[in-house]
Amino acid sequence: MSADIVPIREAGNKLIYLNGNAAHARFYSEWRHLDSFKTLSPLQRTILQDVLMDFSKVVGNEVRLTNTQISKRYRAGHTAARAAIAGLEERGWIERIGLLPGPTGQAGGVYKILCIAPNGSRVAGPYQQWQNG
Repeated sequence: MSADIVPIREAGNKLIYLNGNAAHARFYSEWRHLDSFKTLSPLQRTILQDVLMDFSKVVGNEVRLTNTQISKRYRAGHTAARAAIAGLEERGWIERIGLLPGPTGQAGGVYKILCIAPNGSRVAGPYQQWQNG
């Protein structure tokens, strides 16, 4: 097995392998103690988690978020979707950097994932790589 492959044990003792050089964004357990995280709604936490899981070297730390996309994906109302995106931006997890037209021509916000390291400093990418040990 290559040194770049990192074994991870899933529930049920199933072993999966991750590419050690693959880009990823960390979701720190220490965030639960930060006011900027504790005050997130369940919808905002889910969006943040999904944004971090979707991180890749191709798109880097940029993500396109629209009210319509959030409404459909999470079965939330338009107002709740808009508030969720605004709340993530207000608390410093994302920063709007522009607009980008979507497949239907509707413009959506393009955001930079900022996040916060456990020590409270900003994490603006490029994020991390899995490491052995």
